[in-house]
Parts: sequence; C-alpha cells; structure tokens
Amino acid sequence: MDVLSPTSQQRARAFVMTHARPLERAIYAVEFEDGPVDAVWSALAAFQNADGGFGHALEPDFRIPASSALATTTGLQVLREYGAPSSHPLVEGSMSYLLATYDAANQVWPIIPPYDAAIPHAPWWGYSDDTADGWGGYRFNPTAEVVGYLHDYADLVPDALRGSLTDVTLMRVERAVDEMQVFDLHCCARLVATTALPPAARERLQGLLSPVVDRLVVTDASEWHKYVMAPLELIDGPDAPFADRPAAAVQENLDYVVAHQAASGAWEPAWTWGPAFPEVWPKAKAEWAGVITIRMLKILKRFGRLEG
Repeated sequence: MDVLSPTSQQRARAFVMTHARPLERAIYAVEFEDGPVDAVWSALAAFQNADGGFGHALEPDFRIPASSALATTTGLQVLREYGAPSSHPLVEGSMSYLLATYDAANQVWPIIPPYDAAIPHAPWWGYSDDTADGWGGYRFNPTAEVVGYLHDYADLVPDALRGSLTDVTLMRVERAVDEMQVFDLHCCARLVATTALPPAARERLQGLLSPVVDRLVVTDASEWHKYVMAPLELIDGPDAPFADRPAAAVQENLDYVVAHQAASGAWEPAWTWGPAFPEVWPKAKAEWAGVITIRMLKILKRFGRLEG
C-alpha cells in the first residue's frame, strides 16, 4: 500500500496556496489546517449571482457569468459537504434559483441556459436546440443530483415536488440502466449519498445502479491516464456508495494516485479543450488542477493514505 509522503504533501500544499482559487485554498485549510468553514462560504459567495444561482466559472469548463444548474449544483456540493444549514443565505439562494428554473412540463432542470457562444467554454458545453436530447433530456444530469438537494433542504421546497421527483427519478433509472452514461451515474450517485433520502428509496436506487457501476467504472489501470471513470472518480471515501463493488480496484487506484502526482505538486485534468479558446484554457486548467488536487488529497486522507 503506497502512501503520500510528507514531502509530497507539502508540494501539494505549495501548489494549492500558490495557484489554486481562494475557494480551494479555504477548503484545504478546513481539511488540513483546522481552518474556519466561514472562509469557504466567503470564497463561494463570490460565484453567486443576485438570482441565487451560481456562475462565474465555478465549474471551470463553463465560464459564463450567469447562473446555471451546472454551477449551482457544483456550489451545492460544497455547501452539503461542509454542513451548510438550510438557513444559510447561500443555500437559500441556490434553492430559490433551482425552484425558479425548474421545467415542470418535462420534470427536469436544464443543465445550462442559452448563452453567447463567444464566452469561453469547453467544447462539450456548447448550447444548441438539441442540447437536451444529446444529454438525455437532463433526466439524470443534473436532475437526479438536484433531487438530493430537495431532500437535504426539505424545508425550502414543496413536499409534493420532492416526493414526485423522487418517484420519477427511480422510475427513470429503472428504465434506463442500459443507457446511462458517466455523468448520469455521477449525479445518481450523489443522490444515493444524500443522507436525508428515505432509506427505501436509497436501497432501491443503489440496487438499480450497481450494474451501471460495473459497466461504467474502468478498473484497468492502463486506462486511468485517459478521461475515464476510474474508481476514485466515483468513490471518494471508504464509506461512499459502491465503495465495496470494485474494492480491489479502489486500492489499486489509490496507489496510482500516489504515484502520479505531477512535478508541480498537483494532480492535473486528463482532458483539454483542444483548439477551443486557447487563450483561456491555461487558466481553466490551473483552476481544475486546484480542484482535483484538493479532491485527491481528501480521498487519500479518508483512505489513510497520507503518511504522518
């Protein structure tokens, strides 16, 4: 079992403190230096708009200033992980935005709004009239994840909406287990991880998703340098949903992470934007490196892979 040495940990810290955004620096401080969680909220607030949603490249590949479900769910991931209550202004704003942008006719949240294509963005975030069909009609990405926040912050949303969308999501998963793609699984796994989700719904959903995990998680280490769903892309700790399914591969993936820290001290994205917006990609890449480095350090910590 490989562990990340104190020297390598210091290299990672130096990268975060020098190159990462204030948000990732604040999260690092909470995780590793007993820092205040209020600093995380202050840094996250810089990405929130007046409508309550998040934008401003909180998700570094999508850089429009306006709010989107993509950026708002990214913000809610942080709010949930660090225990923000429903009374927190960032939570209240996020949930207000989501309720205002819900597509009731289709029972989904569009992941991104129409926007000016001249605004820098990864090529896969281009918007067109057929975007929804290309992303599975938003049934899972982001809607399944949003359903989890409806349970987390139940006092901010109508009971009927939460109940009906939970039932709809379970039905959709049952009908689409052979069609689901990587980001569908990401969003559904976040729903499974929702502690406020009724146990019966969680058990059913986890059972339905187990064959999807087996199909989509890549356990061949020779593929992990590519943009694939390696075990740790889905599993962020020993108590995470599905951590026991590819258990041996999880341990091998932890060894891989320890061995593949970049010379900069970071862990870097496995993707690029290709020829799109070459003047902006280096900034997005550095932001992603900060995000990924924090995530890898947290995972190594949870699995006991940090030496010292």
